[in-house]
Amino acid sequence: MQPAYADQRETPLYSVEEAAGYLRIPISTLRAWTFGRRKASGDGEYDAVLEFVNQTYHRLSFYDLVEAHILRAAVEKNVPLRHIKRGLVYLREQSPNNARPLLSYNFKTDGKYLLVGGMLGTKDKDLQALVNASQYGQLEMTPLLPQEVSLLEGFDEYFNLVSRDKNKMPDTLFPKGGHKLVSITSGVFSGRPVVEGTRIPTAVIAQRFKAGEVVNALAKDYHISKEKIEAAIQYEEAA
Repeated sequence: MQPAYADQRETPLYSVEEAAGYLRIPISTLRAWTFGRRKASGDGEYDAVLEFVNQTYHRLSFYDLVEAHILRAAVEKNVPLRHIKRGLVYLREQSPNNARPLLSYNFKTDGKYLLVGGMLGTKDKDLQALVNASQYGQLEMTPLLPQEVSLLEGFDEYFNLVSRDKNKMPDTLFPKGGHKLVSITSGVFSGRPVVEGTRIPTAVIAQRFKAGEVVNALAKDYHISKEKIEAAIQYEEAA
């Protein structure tokens, strides 16, 4: 029996296979991020990137799910995993009370390193300075960086798919491909995908549609818009 968690968002809920399906991440990739993997040479293993995945139950919590969602933004920008890991270690060392920097920092990149803005203060000169987390805090000044340096393409997009509570911690995730009409919310339908603003599971809608029921009839039955029914079906069909 699992222990009770003070914050239900820390409760291990999702298998790797289930989480990978919700996030549209290959299972092998998410497994490597969460549990590490053996080196091709067979000599040792690569450590996991996501540190808090429950190793007893081999399940991800809601927070882990959001971290994986955001980690993909850096990977899609081709930042090497070793630089991501090094950067996260540095940020945790600098802010011991912030164990999950993926959920809170404003990252930039030159396509190689994780650069963090806003760590030095609120003055203009401090806001313009970027700390290279992957290089253990080396200071980078914006004018000296290549022109290609920009806010991680996809980070804004990914962060905009996360809704936060009053303490600025994530409580709802809008998975990619759901058009913000599909949501995963801690405590709602056991943290599984539902039509946003309801407790209607997208999987049930997709099953009924696959069984031959039409969109208009489903919308009428659930008292929601046709657009939401279509979004739920498209999200499930893309899995």
